[in-house]
Formats: sequence, C-alpha cells, structure tokens
Amino acid sequence: MIIAKNERGLKDQIRLILDKWSDFSEEDNIQRFNEYIGLRLRLRRVALGLTQTKVARMLNVTFQQIQKFEKGVNAISLSKLVMFCEGTNTDMDYFFRILHKLDKKIYINGGRK
Repeated sequence: MIIAKNERGLKDQIRLILDKWSDFSEEDNIQRFNEYIGLRLRLRRVALGLTQTKVARMLNVTFQQIQKFEKGVNAISLSKLVMFCEGTNTDMDYFFRILHKLDKKIYINGGRK
C-alpha cells in the first residue's frame, strides 16, 4: 500500500479502507483494521509534526517498525498504541470512534445476527 504524504491524502485513504470493509471475511477485516489503525497513527504523527524516528524512540522500536505499523503490514500492539497515546497526549478514542460510529466489525461468526 502506498501511503499519502499529506493529511488530506491520508484521510482519503482512510475513507477507502472503510469503504472496502467486508462483512464476508474476518481475515480481510483484520487486514483492513490494521491498515486503518496504521493510517490513523500516521495521520496523528504528521499532525503533531513528529518523525517516524521520534515515534520509534517513544515506543522503543525501530523506525522501520513504525513504517510497517503505518502501512498495516504489522499490527501495532495495544501496549504500543497506549504508549503512543500517552506520549502524544492522544485519546484512545481517536483510533476507534469512527469504527464505532460506522458500526465496523472484525468478528463475524457470532458477532452479527
């Protein structure tokens, strides 16, 4: 996935991911979720004027790992996401409110009637 360089492009990519969210495959939904969280991470990082290196130091990972988080290649752990939120004074809701508002689900078996 090619990641946009500016906020508008990032927001457009987030909309595309949300539009592609599937009710047919949990595996696809997990991948969309990882991409979505990664893009929100990048959007917040860019908005705060932070480099990938600065965020990597904050989370005790390499900048390459931040790149993988932002691209959705690797899922960011909850503990690292909490560290990011604490280090940047970001509410955790920043990452999840859109998913909740749009009723986007990952779990399909038994998760829906």
